[in-house]
Amino acid sequence: MFRFSPNPNKANLVKWREWGQEVFDEAQEQDKLVMLYIGAFWCGFCQGMDETTLSNDETITLLNAYFIPIRVENAQRPDLDARYNQDGWPSIAFLTPWGDHLATVNYMPPDEFCTVLAHLHQTYQDQQEEFRAAANQQTPQSATAQPPARLRASAVSEIVNTLIEIADPVNGGYGPDHKFLHPEAHNLLLYRHETTSESECLDHVTLTLDKMRNSATYDSEVGGYFRYSSKADWSEPHREKLLADHAGILMNFLRSFILTENDDDRQRSEEVVDFLTSTMSDSSGAPFFGCQDYLRTAPTLGVDSQGRTTRTPGGIISIIDDWIYTDANAQVASAFLEASWVLGRPKLKQRALAVLEFLWTNCRTADNGMFHYHDGEPQVSGLLNDQTLMGTALLDAYRFTGNQSYMDQAEKLGKLVLSNNSNPDGGYYDISERGPGHLRFPLTLLVDNGRAASFFLSLCDATRKPEYRRAALWALRAFTDDFAPYGVYASDYALALTRYMSSPLTIKLEARPGDSDSRRLVRAVRIRLGQHRLTLWVRDSESSAAVYLWDGLERVGPIFHAEEIISELAASLQGTPD
Repeated sequence: MFRFSPNPNKANLVKWREWGQEVFDEAQEQDKLVMLYIGAFWCGFCQGMDETTLSNDETITLLNAYFIPIRVENAQRPDLDARYNQDGWPSIAFLTPWGDHLATVNYMPPDEFCTVLAHLHQTYQDQQEEFRAAANQQTPQSATAQPPARLRASAVSEIVNTLIEIADPVNGGYGPDHKFLHPEAHNLLLYRHETTSESECLDHVTLTLDKMRNSATYDSEVGGYFRYSSKADWSEPHREKLLADHAGILMNFLRSFILTENDDDRQRSEEVVDFLTSTMSDSSGAPFFGCQDYLRTAPTLGVDSQGRTTRTPGGIISIIDDWIYTDANAQVASAFLEASWVLGRPKLKQRALAVLEFLWTNCRTADNGMFHYHDGEPQVSGLLNDQTLMGTALLDAYRFTGNQSYMDQAEKLGKLVLSNNSNPDGGYYDISERGPGHLRFPLTLLVDNGRAASFFLSLCDATRKPEYRRAALWALRAFTDDFAPYGVYASDYALALTRYMSSPLTIKLEARPGDSDSRRLVRAVRIRLGQHRLTLWVRDSESSAAVYLWDGLERVGPIFHAEEIISELAASLQGTPD
């Protein structure tokens, strides 16, 4: 399914194809170059290119006559975006019929773009035999297992220190210029504060969340947070709002609320929930939409009373990407489960479970696991992030319900990742099957593997099966060099590495949803027992809030008062009857 700018355009007259081997077969049969156009639903330059360059008659003629054009969106095909994106969207890559990369350009006006098309076509005609010979000389690379690298415990401090070094102490956020939301970085710093009591980590997150909320990056009319600001003070937002960002931001506010009892965090958590349940979904189904964007409509031409042509500027309208993305919906499900007890809104748990049911029923195949998105039909299977984020959400559902089926489903996904995505040199590939073009080369990505490691650690703690801890180690050992170049994008890895180096400890909370005593107990647990890899089980109870500690063999509790939770308490598990 192809989508174009909502404003008038003729981009649909280009004979677009879906990505697939059959497209490259067609290109070889017709001796034509392949043009891969990667856009984004919310991208203004992409919409502008539809309305101008791709509506130009000469462009349409050249593309249909001399190229095999493919059209995808970044959220639709993150695997292609990771390989062909160059400097943002649109990224327009030109490939030989055998999938070799020739060139990439971004937005261009019609004349310049037609010049590029003509030049590339002529170059291919002149050098076709050389391109063919180069393709024939390529041989598939066989993977050779390498000795596993040793983990560096110091990597966690290095990554945290990098975040603190690039943290903006005035405006919050990270870096001196553009400000992105980066909930994964906030999550790491909050976790770091819990485990080490480093106050600067908590202080920076609370500063950033305050600055974001009190700036133009927060939409005070409709709710929700825009993806990023072009100015350091959050005052110049680009007006797209992404589902995954809001799942992460909700988790940030909830965790900050538990740590600080600042009612602003509770209110802001409620705001995010209300935005998601209103703007980013409808009453017809459980899952959430991918994105909200704002678009200026085309101007209206008219004639005044003197017969002169008038031009009325277009207005601003909201548009919704109503496709259902597995990775982002799984993250929302996890966040809603957490919000259900922190905010005292039990219906959020039911909504989260309904999301997981939709994904498991409609976006999964037994052999390849989760599909990436649903546009009426499930599309694109085998992406690593979809498996691990869905698996994590299923384990969260298991923590909140005790329903064994959720753990069993998570374990099925874990086994598929081990079977289909394992890199023999360490870590896990982003795709489960190779394809044409640069999909011949699966990638082992830091962010994806950080998430995979966390998933496998949670699966180990839920099932008590040590092979899943080894699976987490396999992801972590793939990256041992300098992490500074990754900046904030090393956050998920650092969090997983911290958890890997900690011993597991299960905490069972029994309380009424929203009970302030339950938050005090959990705050004490996270701060005073944070040296452990904590798993929080939540059960509704009308009795006084209480927690139990369990290391897999022995149990302590009930504990009713936060001051009774001390760092030495876990040691008392030894010799205590279950």
